[in-house]
Amino acid sequence: MGFCLKQFCLASSLSLFSCGLLAAERQAIGDWQLQSTLNSIEASTSNGGTSFGLFCQADQCMFYLHDTLMCQPGARSPILMSGVGNTASLSIQCTQIGGVLFQILEPFNTVFDELKKGGLVSFAVPLQNGSFGVSRFSLNGATEAVRRALQEAGKSKQTQPPVLVVPPVIRIEPPKLGIPPPTPPVVPGARRLQDIMI
Repeated sequence: MGFCLKQFCLASSLSLFSCGLLAAERQAIGDWQLQSTLNSIEASTSNGGTSFGLFCQADQCMFYLHDTLMCQPGARSPILMSGVGNTASLSIQCTQIGGVLFQILEPFNTVFDELKKGGLVSFAVPLQNGSFGVSRFSLNGATEAVRRALQEAGKSKQTQPPVLVVPPVIRIEPPKLGIPPPTPPVVPGARRLQDIMI
């Protein structure tokens, strides 16, 4: 009898542990979802086939809109954002990251500040036929979901094992005075984690 009880306790513990792992990969926070993969983390919400959220990969995070319309990588257009007692003019840029098209919202801080106010947020996007497409999203749970996404992105950056690559032998010339060293490329509209104030 004692052996069966031990097996039952072990099976129960393993099932609770595996449920916890699944919850860590995808979690509902209000009307928002927090979803993580090995290389990225995302906090998002959706309404009628359109989604709005924050996507973080490596040390960059960006706010995006995603809909069923195809955009051309590099295309930029104006967009109007409306929230609680506030309206702002933004730009949206179509960017391909890992084979997926994102419509990145800029400037980052304007979107982030609106998200913190709660309520609803609307985006009016100009369409090719001269009209506007309007998408509305609930911000219930948005602040917490984005805060957790940023924290998890920061943790994953710290815990990623270093990639050891033997570089080819090249001649390094001393830096020229007044010319800063090159910085790694940044996705348009993205912010580096160290530049985001939660």
